[in-house]
Amino acid sequence: MNIWFNDVVFTAEPGRMTLERDVTLATLYGIPAVLILRHQSGPQTAEVHVHTLNGPGQAPIKSNVLRLNLTGRFAINVVDDLILVHHQASRSSQVFDIALSDESDGTVTYHKSVAPPKSLKPTTLPLPGLVEPQNHECELYSPNWVVFQPNIVIDAKLGCLWHIKLCLTTLCSQIADLSLCTQLALKRTTGKSVLLQLLLDHIQLPKPSLFKLQDSFNHINSVYRTWAEAEIQMQTASPVSAPPPSKPPAPPRVLISQSDIYYNILQKLMDNDEQLQNLEWALTCYITSLSEYCIPTELLLNELLIKTLVQRHKFTALMQLLQYGIVADSKPLACLLLSLGNLHPSASQLAMDMLVRLSANEEIQEVLIDQGQLLSAFKFSQDNVSPRKFLQAAESLKDPIMFHSMLYCFRSNHQYDNAFLKDERLHSFMQHYRTLFPEKTVSER
Repeated sequence: MNIWFNDVVFTAEPGRMTLERDVTLATLYGIPAVLILRHQSGPQTAEVHVHTLNGPGQAPIKSNVLRLNLTGRFAINVVDDLILVHHQASRSSQVFDIALSDESDGTVTYHKSVAPPKSLKPTTLPLPGLVEPQNHECELYSPNWVVFQPNIVIDAKLGCLWHIKLCLTTLCSQIADLSLCTQLALKRTTGKSVLLQLLLDHIQLPKPSLFKLQDSFNHINSVYRTWAEAEIQMQTASPVSAPPPSKPPAPPRVLISQSDIYYNILQKLMDNDEQLQNLEWALTCYITSLSEYCIPTELLLNELLIKTLVQRHKFTALMQLLQYGIVADSKPLACLLLSLGNLHPSASQLAMDMLVRLSANEEIQEVLIDQGQLLSAFKFSQDNVSPRKFLQAAESLKDPIMFHSMLYCFRSNHQYDNAFLKDERLHSFMQHYRTLFPEKTVSER
């Protein structure tokens, strides 16, 4: 039997008869496809063979097989690129997604239903009555049903027409595998809010599966990385002789950024002290995934991770994250660590180490001055050091020895000695020195 599709002749498998009612034409992920219901002989169950047309003038190629594990009468709809196979005898429907990876022989991928078979939602019709209106419950999977693509069901006896819609939240609730739910939701038009809530619910479990959570974040960041690379490619300048750029690729149906994760998941865990450990797990998994896909971590995530680890006294873990580059060095993060120094002394040292790696000498000098380590700060000073700043800090310490040391450093250095002649505000420090050490004098030029 020959089936004509877009002027391309499709020849069914030799020796096997294909009835018109067993053939469905559909578009899956923008690719035309022919779906053929195969009733197996013997004890074997029925299958749906998916033949895709990858380009004009090319014959459809069998690329996917849907294993139904049932026999009897079937009907097929396509909703949001998901294949719905309705089974009349069991009054249930199975959902298949050919974009998901599954068992393969190298040419054909064999799929099983992403969730257990489930009936469509019951529906009723309001009927007029003598006293009050009544509701008539419509028979689901009726022999009178006629199915049209992509998502239309008509009951010829009742004279009713319905459009099948996908309730993604209900579908995901039937799937125990978080990673599978993530892959499924990333390809649905309404998947973003559902996926974010799904991740939040999983993280809030008493013992969430960190392996599955990490895998879910990897799928999310893989989509984001691909989109970011495409955006950079489109914005990159090309030589004049280069051919004009091709049509920009379609954006992904679900694109989840770091801000989405922060405001829709992590921020909701911050106010609950009982969820601090789960927050730490989620942050570590997400930032590790960002690092694996070479996506720079935004400041608000790094800040939240540092605050959480410090609050839970996980300084060893924080040092390891900094050492292995999971948390990138930056001046704002160093300032945050300094502000947390009152909670643990090592936070200040981590901040100083970060500033040293950043070669932020000016910031190091300011920190050391605030800590009263004036001589150490002087070692990090540049050529334009202000003697007044150091002497004022030494005076506020009320340490005569420190004041003497700082004044001696400046007066014995020709580079700074001239400042005492030009800046009259430094004369007060000379007077303060005479007050502290009346028996000593400092040479004046």
